[in-house]
Amino acid sequence: MPPDRGLIFDIQGYSVHDGPGCRTLVFLSGCPLRCSWCSNPEGQLLRPRLMYRDRKCTHRQYRCVSVCPQKAITVNGDGSPHLKFDRILCDRCQEMNCTKTCLSEALKVAGQTYAIDELMKVLLRDQSYWGDQGGVTFSGGEPLLQKDFLLEILRQCRSHYMHTAVETCAHVDAETVCGMLPWVDWLIVDIKHMNTAVHRKYTGVGNELILNNIEAIASSDWDGRLIIRIPIVPEFNDDIDNLENTAAFIRGLNLKEVNLLPFHRLGSSKYEQLGLTYHCSEVVPPSGDEMLAHQHVFTSAGLHCYIDSETPF
Repeated sequence: MPPDRGLIFDIQGYSVHDGPGCRTLVFLSGCPLRCSWCSNPEGQLLRPRLMYRDRKCTHRQYRCVSVCPQKAITVNGDGSPHLKFDRILCDRCQEMNCTKTCLSEALKVAGQTYAIDELMKVLLRDQSYWGDQGGVTFSGGEPLLQKDFLLEILRQCRSHYMHTAVETCAHVDAETVCGMLPWVDWLIVDIKHMNTAVHRKYTGVGNELILNNIEAIASSDWDGRLIIRIPIVPEFNDDIDNLENTAAFIRGLNLKEVNLLPFHRLGSSKYEQLGLTYHCSEVVPPSGDEMLAHQHVFTSAGLHCYIDSETPF
């Protein structure tokens, strides 16, 4: 992407999660991780993605088939799903004219290019609804993969006195992370597992760069709020040894707070729409009692720990 343009797969207004007050959430495309439980698979690649909702397809004229120049869409004679897609060809497509001919909205594109002034227009429109405590949160995907675009947006947000928060997996170079800090009020960073081999198995990358970046942020003179967020995924990182090691790491950096997010399957339908396999369909979300037990591990270590994404002030 050119540095003055960004690829965004969703913008959610009037949110009360991922930062203080009422907020606008901006989801930037592209991520270096491939977490098996990812709830936003449409944002993993730094390119628009074609999504197909078979239940909305009217199964009549199939205009999408005839307009596809790559012949990537075919009618499935077996009946369900009604259409088949060559996803390699679809990912290479620039126009995606098939979505423009679909009258039932069964086809849509996840990922729209925004110029900096176009996104700022959206944020300035929303600013009047945020109130004194609200602001904008940049998430993804991994927003720092589009670092030039993100940094300029953060600068402009600061010039308009907007509260800014960034959610990151921190698997980017330290210069990018630390260079962003002067323009950020809150930073939410994931720790998914303390064992790098396990981390690599379930996310596709090791954890060394992530932990090093957290140490760099904690030792910097940045005066913003750093929140460590841990997605609690059963059979991956919810064992007592990993949780205690994570608590010890956080405590060793003199950090104070931890946010636990229970695993959910709310994004599972997106995998079907993208033609992907969802590998966590059999994983059972943790119960309320289990989450309270996990929370106790961190509070016992002297950390302020809260559950879910509504962050206390």
